[in-house]
Amino acid sequence: MSQILNTVFLNDYYTELGAKFVPFAGYSMPINFSSGIIKEHQHTRSKCSLFDVSHMGQMLIPKDKDNFNKLETVIPQNLIQLPISQSAYSFILNSDGGIVDDCIISKLIIDSIEYLFVVYNASRKKIDEKIINNLVSNQIIIINNSLIALQGPSSSKIISAVFPLACELNFMQIKSFIFNNENILISRSGYTGEDGFELSVPNTQIKNIVERFINHNDTLMCGLGCRDSLRLEAGLCLYGNELNETISPIEANLKWAISKNRLKQGGFAGYDRIIDELRSGTSQTRIGIKSINKSILRSHMSLHNNNGIKVGEITSGGFSPSLNLSIAMAYINKDYLKSSSEIYCSIRGNMDLINISKLPFIKLNYKRSK
Repeated sequence: MSQILNTVFLNDYYTELGAKFVPFAGYSMPINFSSGIIKEHQHTRSKCSLFDVSHMGQMLIPKDKDNFNKLETVIPQNLIQLPISQSAYSFILNSDGGIVDDCIISKLIIDSIEYLFVVYNASRKKIDEKIINNLVSNQIIIINNSLIALQGPSSSKIISAVFPLACELNFMQIKSFIFNNENILISRSGYTGEDGFELSVPNTQIKNIVERFINHNDTLMCGLGCRDSLRLEAGLCLYGNELNETISPIEANLKWAISKNRLKQGGFAGYDRIIDELRSGTSQTRIGIKSINKSILRSHMSLHNNNGIKVGEITSGGFSPSLNLSIAMAYINKDYLKSSSEIYCSIRGNMDLINISKLPFIKLNYKRSK
């Protein structure tokens, strides 16, 4: 029996625009439009692309000392002291220090009320919501807003025609803007490595705003196919690939996403494991790799040493249009990483020599404050 898939609010509109759909996290989502994945990828890097990511979960949690305190028992971010209009990348952790989900948490004012705004992964919605619902009160799961991402060097110019003050935001800042008497939540963030904005828009206004954006000559409507290759080039993790409930933030090289004062104070799930890994090290770590020949690196391919012994596994891989070669992220045994520079990937029965690469693979172009 085939699964009945959810659809985003503008599903029919995207069909008219020539979208090709695939199942993803319980949704029927555009994988690409008529231009194709590679052209969409290149357009994002050179001009601007618009993505619909309304499959993601969105939640508002009103200010309440107990709410924030309780959330900090599973989220290793300083939520109480997070400044107004600021976003932070973080995670929900389990008692073993594994990552239940990664998310973006923002603090902002909407209609004179202070909220935490949480955006989380579609594949983890029910799990995240159960955890958060057991901790906080008066939370609002947003079901009547679409979520879109305007990404690329031209994004600031394009958004300014509709929301002039949005250009004043720096990377990982967020504010509520009024459009046709409704609140639009706009953050300067994204998942591509480029400057860009994410907008949470009431469905009553979403088609109007999408049409305004894509009517600009620099804007191209894009799907999840190039969104994946863009985030891979930027060295950004995908839940279910680089992250899961057994991998810790330290193994994933995401220590920077844990507040320094929380590391000192503790009081969150998995703290003992995380502190132990910081002191003693981990057995594996996330790395970047590049192919030397024309072979395409794919997830689940195994990595080996000179003697053919498995020392790691690819979690995400594919062709990089920006670099014109295949790239991947993988977890590898740290002891092997220290002892040897040669690494091989098992590709269709052959052992292909590959290169270890720093992450990210490309220069990140976020608009940071001076």
